[in-house]
Amino acid sequence: MRKAVINQKQRSRNWSKLYIASSVVGVAVGIAVAIWFTHLSPLTTHRVTVSLNSAATTPPVPLEGLSDLPKLVTAKDAGQPWAIAGGALLQVGLARFSVPMLERAIKNDPDNSVLHVALGEALALADKGLISDRAKAEFEFALQNDPNDLIARFYMGLWLLQNGKAKPALVKWVGLMRTVGSDQTWNDRLWMVMPTAAQEVGINELTLQALCTAGM
Repeated sequence: MRKAVINQKQRSRNWSKLYIASSVVGVAVGIAVAIWFTHLSPLTTHRVTVSLNSAATTPPVPLEGLSDLPKLVTAKDAGQPWAIAGGALLQVGLARFSVPMLERAIKNDPDNSVLHVALGEALALADKGLISDRAKAEFEFALQNDPNDLIARFYMGLWLLQNGKAKPALVKWVGLMRTVGSDQTWNDRLWMVMPTAAQEVGINELTLQALCTAGM
């Protein structure tokens, strides 16, 4: 009897993995090509390949995504398929659809900061960059575990800017710029937001560039 119950649970888990795999692959294949060059790529799936200019900060652990889809069927951890599915949907620009996947992953692994940051980013990207209270809470959770979490710090800077606090937002982003050095993805993302904050506090672009390179 016990063996039958175990077999039934295993079959249920396998069907769950197959369902996730077929759903993600079906959506991704249908639209990935159309949106690949137009969506804002997530920081949570990006792998930093350069040395950081800070001994106190470690590169973010990238969330599993498109390249990890083959692991969906073989994953032993109950939360891993949901994390991979969420990462894959984020990578193809379907942030809103990635949210429930990441929520399921967190349910299975509630203390995983990588998943909390990814959910916060998914919520932010789904809201076109607006940092809601819910997204903010996810980033704050990660910062409680690691105050130097690069991605959480970036998005908290965005929350500060959106709430009329341009100066502390700029301070946070300049610090990040000095830390990430020559990583192109981070450079591009930071220069999307820093000029707006700099303009609000009366700093021109040349001064901003000097601030970003000071001490590097």
